[in-house]
Amino acid sequence: MSILISAKDIYKTYKVSAGDVSALNGVSCDFEEKGFYAIVGRSGSGKSTLLHILGGLDKPTSGEIFIDGEDICKLTDEKRSVFRRRYMGFVFQQYNLLDEYNVRNNICMPLKLDKRKPDEEFYNEVINTLGLEDKTKKYPSELSGGEQQRVAIARSVIAKPKLIIADEPTGNLDKKTGEETVALLLECSRKFGQTLIIATHDMGLAERADSIVNIEDGRVIYT
Repeated sequence: MSILISAKDIYKTYKVSAGDVSALNGVSCDFEEKGFYAIVGRSGSGKSTLLHILGGLDKPTSGEIFIDGEDICKLTDEKRSVFRRRYMGFVFQQYNLLDEYNVRNNICMPLKLDKRKPDEEFYNEVINTLGLEDKTKKYPSELSGGEQQRVAIARSVIAKPKLIIADEPTGNLDKKTGEETVALLLECSRKFGQTLIIATHDMGLAERADSIVNIEDGRVIYT
């Protein structure tokens, strides 16, 4: 398989009142197309920082992130935002659904922001895969946590991105619902041919990945 993402010598330093704090210290790692990767590490290890940089949500202090040959660190904020919408889907611990929109509109939001119309056949395939076909007119407040996360997964794949970024996607779910949600996330990423990168504390989940990236004190310990 070919390399989709290549992170080269990534450093990230935050300036705080007490001085500089190093979150990442020379991280380099590659991610192949259609692979499933888990980023693990203790709280404060730098795993979420790395995930956000890989997803273009944050910029490194130095280093390069190539996605499909494009160094996203050199893009302007506006171009990086467009790149994210077209190449990436995101699943967060907090779901990040918009309360004022129903399920269908929440799922299709990435397409709306990009001024594209949904592929109705693909939309139906996604909601059927995730068991949401009877929920499309409901609002987030009418859904359980597991249902909201399924909507978030549908939203992450609807634009047919090459990459799905998930930050602690089971963090707010009970064990059974979390396992069901992860199974659906994996099913979607494999069915639709997407690379999946998850940051997680759950080693049971991590061990299902094709490869584990272990972060400790801002450095990759093994991959």
